[in-house]
Amino acid sequence: MVRIYLAEIPEPAEMEPGEVEPAVMKPVEMESAAIEPEAEESGKGAGGPGGRRARSQSAAARRLLMRALEKEYPELAGTFRVEKDERGKPFLKGHEEICISISHSGRLAACAIGAKTVGVDVEQRRSRLNQERIARRFHPGEQKVLAAEPEDMKERAFYDLWVRKESFLKAVGEGLRLRLDSFCTVEEAETAQSSEGGGAVIRVSQNIRREACYIRQYELEGGEYSLAACSEEADFAEYPEWILLGTLSEEERSGR
Repeated sequence: MVRIYLAEIPEPAEMEPGEVEPAVMKPVEMESAAIEPEAEESGKGAGGPGGRRARSQSAAARRLLMRALEKEYPELAGTFRVEKDERGKPFLKGHEEICISISHSGRLAACAIGAKTVGVDVEQRRSRLNQERIARRFHPGEQKVLAAEPEDMKERAFYDLWVRKESFLKAVGEGLRLRLDSFCTVEEAETAQSSEGGGAVIRVSQNIRREACYIRQYELEGGEYSLAACSEEADFAEYPEWILLGTLSEEERSGR
């Protein structure tokens, strides 16, 4: 089973004058976030505006992953070492049978753990993005679903589609080396394996991998974030599990 964990990111220390929250991203920044799988993990822009917040986000995501792994595999606690493969996708050195993925956005960090390849993406919904321009790169089936939404629901629908696509890109480890219209994350009925913890489990329409890939959308209270996970497994946890992180140390914030 694919298990999803969430955590609220602790507030960073007082920001430097002139620093801004990186949550306000330009469209190109959102698009480029998928160029390398788990791109947000790297603390993008750590030396520029919003760098302190970005470092705190990355540190929180790493701590969340470690806490989740220790909960899932207590007998292996203290042995986990995260590295990246040649495509930038993180894996556990010495425990390659455990598949992982992390993401963060705004005040939330997320991670996914499973026995087969996984990808997870969380996004804070922000109306500043040029959603129409980005959506034109989506699969025609996804564009059709988005166009059918009432105007006041389009922003939510866009982000729900985006996290589905990003979770697939992370799961397969290809990033925007894949065209966004080369796979589809919606089904005509979207009723497969419906459950009360969120949306249905959807089989991705794609010819990129021989193995089938599945996506599960999750509903989060408050309506501020979209969350989805992707895996070769079709069995997803009903609900994300929350973990309390506590205060991050200076070493964690700086990535040391």
